[in-house]
Order: sequence, then C-alpha cells, then structure tokens
Amino acid sequence: MKIAVSLSFADPGYIGKPYWPQRNTLINISKDVHPKLSEAKKQAALNAACEKRGITMDDYTTLVEMAARPFYTSDETRAGEIVIPQRIFQSFLNNASQEAPKAIPRIPSKGLTFIGVKVSDGNGGKFFRTGMYEKDAKLFERFVKMEESNQRTFSSDSYIADFEASGVIDLDEEVIKSDELRKLVEYAGRWTGLGSARPQGFGRFTVSEWKEM
Repeated sequence: MKIAVSLSFADPGYIGKPYWPQRNTLINISKDVHPKLSEAKKQAALNAACEKRGITMDDYTTLVEMAARPFYTSDETRAGEIVIPQRIFQSFLNNASQEAPKAIPRIPSKGLTFIGVKVSDGNGGKFFRTGMYEKDAKLFERFVKMEESNQRTFSSDSYIADFEASGVIDLDEEVIKSDELRKLVEYAGRWTGLGSARPQGFGRFTVSEWKEM
C-alpha cells in the first residue's frame, strides 16, 4: 500500500546533524596533528598528513565544507532542498516501537521496519521533502556532557522550523497495518521525535496528511 504523508514541524523544529564520510576523513587527518604544536608546526603537520593521503589543501578545504553540512539534501550539496532520508524515518520507527506503551501498535522487530516501510518523494528520491533550502538564522546552542568524563563541550546546531515534510510511504501491511502505523507515527511524533537533539524537544511533529493511495 502507498500512503501520501505530510508531517508538520512547528517549534522548536528539526535538527539533522548528519555524520558525513568527510568528517571521518578529517578525524583521521587530525590524529597526525598534535594539538600542542605551535601554529606553524600545526600547519606543517597538516600539510604532511594531507600529502600522505594524496589530499591537496584545496581538497582539504572542500572536505571541511562538506563535513560541516548541517542537513541531508536532495542532491547532497549545500544548495539542494533539505530532506529527511528514508533511513532516518526508519530509525525513528524502530525507536518508537521500543518506547511506545503497549496500547500503541508497534513494529515487532527492527528488521521488519527496513523491509516493510519504505519512503520516497514520489520521484525516485528515498526521502521526505521539506520544501526548505536554507537553515533558520538562529542556532541551537548549549553545553553537552562528554561521554568519557564530566567535562562539557560547546555544541551549536542549525535547525529548521515551521515546515511540512511530505512524501510517500510504501507499506507492506503484513508488517503493520496502515491505521496502526499512523497511530505509532502520531504517538512518536509527539513524544519521541525525529532527528537530533530530541531530549531537548526538537524533532516533534503532527501528522497533517495520511492518505491511502
């Protein structure tokens, strides 16, 4: 069954915060640049680390820019339309199925979510479209506790708010019925959230359209 879906995000909005492959490359490069070096020696070490990996300084600048992209986009560039990928929605459903009370229908196992619930924009893209191309002017800023200690690190994230994410769910009703999935999505849209910074209230939405096609 195909279902036309729209999810309405108000305040505080949605934070994507994807982890790009370029970020992993930058982390590996940084391991060769000791933080206690002088600025001149840091630059020399950076040059050597990049050269070892066959990366020019222009390539490095591009890596930094690409790793800093705050959202997934329709064409994987900064200029594309901001989207919510299929796997992000599927992960949201998995979390919802673990956290929802027994009165709410749930998908019984993680593997079934990836088999039975697919997302598209109706034109071949595996994502919900947001209609947004620019992040909001404001940033969500706070101190975040580091996992290995009580030390805090300052975190600053871009977000978008007041938009509708629209797409088509391709549902196998042997996994979960359409009306049951809607109840799960509605519950989790209110209480679980989608994307990053969910404990701080981001990622909450209401279902503004659920039309079986």
